[in-house]
Amino acid sequence: MPTRWLHRFGRRSFVRAGALGLAGLHLGACESGPPPVDLDHPLVVGSGFGGSVAALRLAEAGIAATVLERGRRWDITSAGDTFCSMRDPDQRAGWFTRESPIGLALPIRRFAGVAERYAGEGIDAIVGAGVGGGSLVYAGMWVQPPRDLFASVFPGEVSFDAMLTTYYPRVLERLPARSVPDAVLMSETYGAIRTFLAHAEAAGFVPELNLNTTDWDLVEAEIRGDIPAEASAGDYIYGLNSGAKGSLDRTYLAAAEATGLVDVRPLHQVTGIAADDAGGYRVRTERIDERGEVLEAITFRAPALFLAAGSVHSTRLLVEARARGDLPDLSADVGEGWGHNGQHLHARNELSEDTGPFQGGPPCAVIRDFDNPVAPVTVEMGAAAFGYECNCMICPSSSLNDGFGQIVYDAEADRGVLRWDPSNGATGVAAGEDVTRRLNEASGGVHGVLPGQSRRSTFHPLGGVVMGRAADTFGRVNGYPGLYCVDGALIPGSTPTANPAWTIAALAERALEAIVAEDLT
Repeated sequence: MPTRWLHRFGRRSFVRAGALGLAGLHLGACESGPPPVDLDHPLVVGSGFGGSVAALRLAEAGIAATVLERGRRWDITSAGDTFCSMRDPDQRAGWFTRESPIGLALPIRRFAGVAERYAGEGIDAIVGAGVGGGSLVYAGMWVQPPRDLFASVFPGEVSFDAMLTTYYPRVLERLPARSVPDAVLMSETYGAIRTFLAHAEAAGFVPELNLNTTDWDLVEAEIRGDIPAEASAGDYIYGLNSGAKGSLDRTYLAAAEATGLVDVRPLHQVTGIAADDAGGYRVRTERIDERGEVLEAITFRAPALFLAAGSVHSTRLLVEARARGDLPDLSADVGEGWGHNGQHLHARNELSEDTGPFQGGPPCAVIRDFDNPVAPVTVEMGAAAFGYECNCMICPSSSLNDGFGQIVYDAEADRGVLRWDPSNGATGVAAGEDVTRRLNEASGGVHGVLPGQSRRSTFHPLGGVVMGRAADTFGRVNGYPGLYCVDGALIPGSTPTANPAWTIAALAERALEAIVAEDLT
């Protein structure tokens, strides 16, 4: 049985609350509909890299938690039919959309699928939906920013040494990662990766085999023909039916639920958050079915609230709450500092080598060009299931941002809107294309646009509730004791030259360590 948890503020939160006079805890309880569900423990919104860490670490401290996730569960089945294919997407691909959200936009039925293309002004953000959040659709790449670039983005209070020695390794304990083994790398379908490594060396780069959370033993089973080919055929984005993808529903969240203290509620879509007049927070939700039909409206009332719905949605909920008067004392910094991690999606076409129609993945090789004449940049080889002989390879890059976007409130639509000026990404584009230019000069090939994508797309949305501005470095949202943000929204627009998942999870580990010790026990 879950232990009863009585909220109390630790020393730091108490001092802060006293100085602010508990600003904002004033909302009246005049809401229509059924009475709220009263919780005596924290509520977590979202089950991705922040929410899953929060759920587990709260449970390990003996604190019960309820986790609300808008998407469905995606349990791996023996039939091998949990996820759809990139080669032939169906309704399982997209979050209530008529087109598949990644790659070529192909027609699909509306359904609670695993990925959402959140349309913004100047950019679209690709985000996950389902128990496990973004881990359902990430590529499993574990990359860290270098020390100097980390220090240039994050506040000085966030020790890079502590990240290296404590928090990054803590994530590895739950989500192990290793580089691609030789048996996989030297197999026939991984020829495109070997071509990328050879081209990198010919251009004077020193490529690396990055860590990846994929279960490479299962990929070897694919290569042997023991199980159907998915990752080894470049078809890994929408999930892996073998369970080879290192997803949070089967790691952090599974461990959290095993404690008996964590209640994960799928298909609960949050529509608004507010301060409660009696203290704590109200969270308005709609329980939906897989077709998007609203089955019932439920309001939860909890003494503490952890936002972990991802950069776009955590920020959007706060921006909307401020505009509606539900959290009126939120800082003006909420909604600011949004970035796309200097990401650029492009391709190399017309290569002389046959790269194969089904390129083994997920991404397991990178060029880290920290001395790039434009800006430091990481370029990966994004293996893909093209399905035809194209003599090409996808080369996404991550670099720096020139400026920041915002998530602002649109009064007419009554929702938060993502706004991005593409010039904020000009340096990242130039740095990534400088690397591919040198690759092409050394080994042939021409620069190309990624099919189905453009400079308007990003898989790395970050910021909006930036640490040191809208919140402290542990995710305590300014002005509202007991309100925390522990996901990618906390990051100042980039994890420079690195895929963000590992850093998001490590920062969540750091945050929960402090919050549990100082605020909740």
